[in-house]
Amino acid sequence: MKNKILMATTLTTLVSALSGCGGEGGNIYLDPNEGVTASTSCKTSSDNCQGFYLVYPVSGLNFDCSSNKNNHFVTVKGGNSVTGACQLGDTITFSIKGQTTDKQINLGSLDLKTISPIKVGDQPLSLIDIATAMTGKAPTTLNLQDDTIKVATALVRVFQAVGIQEDHNVAGDLQPVSLNEDYKNDLSKITRSLTVSDFIDGSYETVLSPWVDLSKVSQAQAFDVLKTMMNLQNAGIFNAEIFTPTSVSEILVLKNASGFRGQSTTTQSQILANMYLLTDRQGYTLGYGLQWRGKPDESTSELAYLTLIRKYAPTKMTGQAQKTWIDPLSKALSSAQPFRFSLNSNSNEDLKIFQGKLLDNYVIVSTDTLYKRAMNTDTVDTSVYGNWTQQVGTETFNGKIDLAKIYPISYLDKDVFKTSKNVTSGQYIFPLYATLTFKFNDTSVPDVKLGIVIDENGDIRTDIGPNATTTDMSGTCGTLINGMQDNNGVTQYRVGTTGAANSTSSDQSITIRMILSDAKFGLLEGALLGLNQNLSVSTDAANAVLSSGGVKINLGNLLNTNSNSRSISVSNFNDPSSGLSTAANWANTYAAYQKIYNSITNIQPAPTADQIELAKRVSGTLTAELPNCYSVKNK
Repeated sequence: MKNKILMATTLTTLVSALSGCGGEGGNIYLDPNEGVTASTSCKTSSDNCQGFYLVYPVSGLNFDCSSNKNNHFVTVKGGNSVTGACQLGDTITFSIKGQTTDKQINLGSLDLKTISPIKVGDQPLSLIDIATAMTGKAPTTLNLQDDTIKVATALVRVFQAVGIQEDHNVAGDLQPVSLNEDYKNDLSKITRSLTVSDFIDGSYETVLSPWVDLSKVSQAQAFDVLKTMMNLQNAGIFNAEIFTPTSVSEILVLKNASGFRGQSTTTQSQILANMYLLTDRQGYTLGYGLQWRGKPDESTSELAYLTLIRKYAPTKMTGQAQKTWIDPLSKALSSAQPFRFSLNSNSNEDLKIFQGKLLDNYVIVSTDTLYKRAMNTDTVDTSVYGNWTQQVGTETFNGKIDLAKIYPISYLDKDVFKTSKNVTSGQYIFPLYATLTFKFNDTSVPDVKLGIVIDENGDIRTDIGPNATTTDMSGTCGTLINGMQDNNGVTQYRVGTTGAANSTSSDQSITIRMILSDAKFGLLEGALLGLNQNLSVSTDAANAVLSSGGVKINLGNLLNTNSNSRSISVSNFNDPSSGLSTAANWANTYAAYQKIYNSITNIQPAPTADQIELAKRVSGTLTAELPNCYSVKNK
């Protein structure tokens, strides 16, 4: 499990967190006359080497690094990603070309500094990034009238058609594509090389017809895949935390971060907050945060605001599923449609994050110092800083927010993620309905069952039955018929997404991430599941660390067509042969911070009965089973 205390803000943590979806390529150099050499021009562990992964996982894609004139490279698949690397600050020239022909598909030159001017983990490279390099202009709107979007859609169409021809995917499904040397050598069949103008005017279809049959994929299908990839790149976990790691020497981009706090415009009251958000594969963002509002102790210390935690009980801020978080095209929040956290039934008192832009693909910052560090510049652009506002009665609070995006997600391997859309015939198992049983480390709290479904997109919603109780919210395999209302008349909730599908001889599983933010979940309100990180709720990190470890649903028995008994199980990421515990767990920072408040001697106001019960629900373990209503389907 990747360890993280509070914010994933250390370089070492960010590198591991952001590289978690795939492996790295090798580092081999051969005579350039022999053609391609490897997937990297440098050791990706070096400070001056920038690794990248392709959002559309195309292995065998040719690229040259501007600092390495003597070698040529191709992207390589490892784990759940396709990667490459060049020196930090290089310009990468992409193409598709064989070794025995001079015909090629030119895909432009991309300045790595436009993706990130500093090294922060493996950077995602999308076909929109490549199309932007080809056209020389960033897209301004997500439609096919925009030249860059048109080029990116054409590239998707080419790779989709190659995948169909090589039996890697069906039209509309995002799966890895392999461009092997023999196939690229067949570019000798086309009459000429291709440039960006061919993708803009549409002539690429005719020129490439001897090499690939593009009639198998329509422009509309390709455009849908492009939008899917944009959501995929945008997805992840967004953290804004209170405490910084004790080893400040490791903190780079977010060293001395302001966190998530603000000040009243009329009084000395302040707000201190944190948050955990999750963006899914369809572009919905959900989660929750906590806030402490009041006057901190008088102190000359810059950390006086931390005394709010010792004076006030946490108030939960619920971020219902919404599409007003970071726009996948601009990478920014909108002041016209801010992301809202609700604290009560009065929407006028919502906390609204209305400004901020994702820098380096991984951080939003709020100060000049952090901006200069993130962008490696001496000038600043305050219009992209993280800002929020909240109206409480007649009092207005304005504040700043620094946050990190961690744990990107990947495509879902069709050998495990089988749906009616991506199998031509035979059995498929998604949508997958499951009953999760939450057990509490405080055994005075009863077990709670929760029905969920992993849908055809790989996102997770609840499947709560019509006769749910406090401890039994298991489902009946309901289907949505009106928004989030199912055929039983029950309102369901978006609660998470999948990270990746593992498909090896010893591991057929799918990883899950969930945040149970709504009060509807009762004893489970505030539970964090599968975030794959350690969470600290105190400056004494060694004694106040919670684990929301990695969680995967094991599907080997369900996928085995010869099995007499179909079943699933749930576990963490530990290898069963390691001797370490494989039990899946969950954590609840809402309960943990309430427990801190309750433990303060003579605190006023004294904890209520509900707050005392909440503090018992800090952590626990998890099991999973198939509901009786579920069955494997056939096509």
